[in-house]
Order: sequence, then structure tokens, then C-alpha cells
Amino acid sequence: MAITDTEIQMAFRIKRCVKEFFDTHIKTEIEAKELMPLFIKNGIFNSNPQNGVIIRDFLKHLEKENYLNLIPQALYQQKNTNKNWYFVKTI
Repeated sequence: MAITDTEIQMAFRIKRCVKEFFDTHIKTEIEAKELMPLFIKNGIFNSNPQNGVIIRDFLKHLEKENYLNLIPQALYQQKNTNKNWYFVKTI
């Protein structure tokens, strides 16, 4: 499944949101699911029904299609059966 223009635009919106978060907070790392309220507030997602599964699935999709570089703050830690997704402050 290829990535769409709409998904590319969503990735850029997420990138901007994450940057704004780190510009206004001391933290240098945060779990992706913790930013769901911010993404909802900014109209990127409509709801958070399963504790951040929507952002994690979107990041997995970008990674699978080799487009994770659209959100340079997105990183993951590989576990045995899944990945823990994070955002980190970038320069």
C-alpha cells in the first residue's frame, strides 16, 4: 500500500505539532501516544479510542513505506513483538 498525498500532508502536520511541543516544553523525549490530545486539538486526528493506537499505526505505516523520515522526531524502540514509538527533540 503506497503512501498518499493526504498522508504526506498529515505527516508534515504531525512534524509541526511535535516541534511546537518541544519548543514549549523542557522534555526532550515523549511517547507518541502522549501527544494524542495535542494532535486532536490541532485537528490531525478526531479521537483517541485506543490509547494512541492511531498515531502508532500511522507511524508504522510511514516506516513500512520508507517515509518515516517525513517526521524526523519519530523514533521507535524494537521489542520482541512490537515497537515502542517516541518523539524526540531535534535541533
